[in-house]
Amino acid sequence: MRHTSRKRSEPDPLAPIDEPPWLVVRQFWDPLEVTPLAPMADLRNVLVAAREARKVDGWVVEEIGRRSSSFFCSKDGTRVMVGIERRDPTQSPLNHGAL
Repeated sequence: MRHTSRKRSEPDPLAPIDEPPWLVVRQFWDPLEVTPLAPMADLRNVLVAAREARKVDGWVVEEIGRRSSSFFCSKDGTRVMVGIERRDPTQSPLNHGAL
C-alpha cells in the first residue's frame, strides 16, 4: 500500500481579520510606535509599505519571511522589529505564550 502525503495549507499570518490589528515597531519587546489598522486591511501591503518606508529612510531592512508577520531592521546601531499584531500592544504586554 502506497501512502501519499498531502501538503497541508499553512495559515497566512497576514490574512485579513475582522478585528482591528496594529502595526507595531518594537525594540527589546517595548513598543516604540503603534499604528492601529482597520479591520480587513490588506496586512501584507501594510507590512511591505512599512518595510519600504524604513528602507527609504536609510534603515537596513531584512526580508519578510514567507510565513512571517514581521521583519527586522537596523540603523545607527539601533535594531527594531516591525510587525503586524492582533492584540493592542498598549493594553496587553507581549510575553511568552501571548496570542
